[in-house]
Amino acid sequence: MASANLPQTAIAFSGSASGERLIPAFACLYPPAIESHDLLRVDFDCHAVEHGALYLVEEIEAGKVVWMGCRRFDRLPEGAIVDVSGEGDWRSIDALPVHWRIAGEVKQIYKPSL
Repeated sequence: MASANLPQTAIAFSGSASGERLIPAFACLYPPAIESHDLLRVDFDCHAVEHGALYLVEEIEAGKVVWMGCRRFDRLPEGAIVDVSGEGDWRSIDALPVHWRIAGEVKQIYKPSL
């Protein structure tokens, strides 16, 4: 797929995308799992943490997206948890000081060949 066919940011899909789409990862950094040069296949029909996986999330303030990125989530009997830093900093999503919504589940990370 030519880069001209890819959206400039995943925010362009926020709220209106459906199905699986390829997006560039430059706005979704989450090292070491996701680097700026990666390409992500995201399922935009997923809007909840259903199982342990990487998810595309949006931070919402006053009804608008102010930040977007990827984070690893998991489900526990008492609720969902998120690795905030990507290095094992697991927290309950209820304890986060921000409002995040799930924009989609990252199904595949494509790394560039060297």
